[in-house]
Amino acid sequence: MKVKLDPIDIESKHLSWLCIKPMLLAVRGKDLSTKSEMYNQLNEGQKGLYLFYSFHNHTKTLEEFYWFSAYNINELKSWNGIKKGLNYFKDAALSELLDDIETLIVEQNGLKKTVSPTDLENDQELMNDIKILYEKYMDYSETSINRMNDWIKANREEFIETDL
Repeated sequence: MKVKLDPIDIESKHLSWLCIKPMLLAVRGKDLSTKSEMYNQLNEGQKGLYLFYSFHNHTKTLEEFYWFSAYNINELKSWNGIKKGLNYFKDAALSELLDDIETLIVEQNGLKKTVSPTDLENDQELMNDIKILYEKYMDYSETSINRMNDWIKANREEFIETDL
């Protein structure tokens, strides 16, 4: 399941997003089984993009970052899949940062506790710890997206439909 792109998109700083956007938009608002079905149709690189962007697109604020991290760890059980995808793109730094995020969330909340974005308002130490991780995440994710874009350019046949 490859995407059709305009040749100019190959040089876009959003290339990796463009390569998975149709798949994620197709399952937006659908149930988990539909999302899993889509995921299972993808190759390894696309799976990495799918899980990364399903998380990354929900990290626009500190509170979203905190809540979606916990949600992916505790509820969706997709955290290891996100790390596996990052490792596919040879991104050890962001994968290791995800380990740090997981450690903090598990230590703070346990595996069963309900997490709320308001937790940050009620716990200044947690707020400070998450803020440090979030700032690193924002920096590392930008580097990771550039790495993904370069990988896609070097391995177009895995992601982009080519006209014969």
